[in-house]
Amino acid sequence: MAEIGADKIKLLHAEAAALFHQKHADEEIVSYIISKGYERHYAETVLDNVKEDTADKKSFWKTLFYGIGFLLAGLFVTSASRYFALSAGAMFYVFFWGLVVAGTSIIVRAFIIFRK
Repeated sequence: MAEIGADKIKLLHAEAAALFHQKHADEEIVSYIISKGYERHYAETVLDNVKEDTADKKSFWKTLFYGIGFLLAGLFVTSASRYFALSAGAMFYVFFWGLVVAGTSIIVRAFIIFRK
């Protein structure tokens, strides 16, 4: 097996990611890594890591947009409630803190997913 250093690992992962994003077949990517002197098991592990990284990035954006949506919905509904309360001469309005807190926590969760 080829000697593995941190720089070589990063380069190998970058090459595998580039091939994956160019829509090469899985077996083609594994064969490429094997041709560089690595074992089949390691090549398959690298490919799995590339797939997981891609899925994590998609999950990050999806979760982030959900969080922003909840946060903005909470702020909008709260603003509408305040507006209608003030126009009706009421002294109280409803603050939809649940939506705001949920949106904020979903955004934080998205960044936790992204960091892993």
